Amino acid sequence: MIGVVREYLLNRSMRERAQYHEGQLKGGLMAFLEQAGEEDPATGHRTLLLDTPLPFTSYRGELAVEKHVSGIQRQRRKGTLVLNEERAMTFLRRRRKLWEECTTTITVINEDALLAANFEKRISDDDLNALYDEGDPTFAFQLLED
Repeated sequence: MIGVVREYLLNRSMRERAQYHEGQLKGGLMAFLEQAGEEDPATGHRTLLLDTPLPFTSYRGELAVEKHVSGIQRQRRKGTLVLNEERAMTFLRRRRKLWEECTTTITVINEDALLAANFEKRISDDDLNALYDEGDPTFAFQLLED
């Protein structure tokens, strides 16, 4: 068993170091592409093609897949649409029918007020405890260090 723990620790150390190093390299490459990559005006992607493709082994689980990398690219990804509630409320207030159709009032429990009522003894501890459920436990793998 000690051998399996030792191998786990070695692999975990290598993964953590590699992950940090990969992030540093990727950050530098992204900065380089921002300045020197050839921009595609239609997409906003910036690309740098390599003179010679580089071999690369990718892993999917235990399966090794041999690939050749012919370039690097900084892809521009469109941001997600986020409703601007202030503009939407202003818009809907000017249209009474839409206001009624597109808005709703939601009743939510103010947990702070519930706890304050318990603190003030208007709700007993037993009654308060009966209002809460305990979720299923979760488990985490931890290293024990000296």
